[in-house]
Amino acid sequence: MSLVKNIIKNARIVPGTQNIHNSCQNFAPVALAYNQFSDSKTDHNSPLVIVHGLFGQKTNWNSVGKALNKKLEAPVFTVDVRNHGASPHTDTMTYTEMAEDLVVFIDKIREETGKRRVNLLGHSMGGKIVMRLAIDSKWSDRIEKLIVEDVSPKGYSRRHLEFRELIKTLRKVNLKRTRKEILVDLESSIPELSMRQFILTNLQPSAENKDQMEWKVNINTIDSHVEELLGYSLPAGSYRGPTLFLHGSKSGYVPDSHKPDIKFLFPQVRFDAIPDAGHWVHADKPQLFIESVYKFLKP
Repeated sequence: MSLVKNIIKNARIVPGTQNIHNSCQNFAPVALAYNQFSDSKTDHNSPLVIVHGLFGQKTNWNSVGKALNKKLEAPVFTVDVRNHGASPHTDTMTYTEMAEDLVVFIDKIREETGKRRVNLLGHSMGGKIVMRLAIDSKWSDRIEKLIVEDVSPKGYSRRHLEFRELIKTLRKVNLKRTRKEILVDLESSIPELSMRQFILTNLQPSAENKDQMEWKVNINTIDSHVEELLGYSLPAGSYRGPTLFLHGSKSGYVPDSHKPDIKFLFPQVRFDAIPDAGHWVHADKPQLFIESVYKFLKP
């Protein structure tokens, strides 16, 4: 299976091959689409791999990835997890499967860069993916430092209901309308403009019908796994390397009541609450987010 890739050299995007949306029905790891931010003149530190959250995609991280590449003097890779962005659509998406996809990607990066370990950063669902990878002893030696953005290792059992409503809303969208018209159509169901704009980053022209749009995300698979994606708690294990839990002070996703469990799983953990930030810390307060990541990762 070919690997979709957009390489950003000297902080400029070089278009890669077209999106992959072939359906994979086996349980083997899939090749993840990615963007790379790099500068061969300055990159000499360990790579940083960034993993987005549910309904996100690699392009949401372009400005942050570019800034971190420059500050860290290290290549930065942003990936699309399975069933998102330009990565393959599959019938399943357990956290173990998504962690295995990421391991395969990391091994490719290690081979290409000659670095033995990478730094990992995951937001929300992506945070659960990088935690799942880190606590497994057969994978953890690939990690130099771990950053988890605004998510806990414990599940959020009540959140799946609102995401089910969101999925129902997306299924009802008239994809023959323009992006601007759909933005207006969704206003009654999703009043917050920034959230509607975020969701609509998942729209693209249909590959089969030029007169309508299609969703990049695999709504069917997400729908069938939403309880696990939101309610998932990490299995037994631990990661004893340097770890940063970076969360928004207004978010509530990393409550004080969860911190004992976090410290048990990640004994070297530090916490950084970004003032006036919600769940999307990197979007709400990008400069404070970048500075926190830099201070933690700098050699």
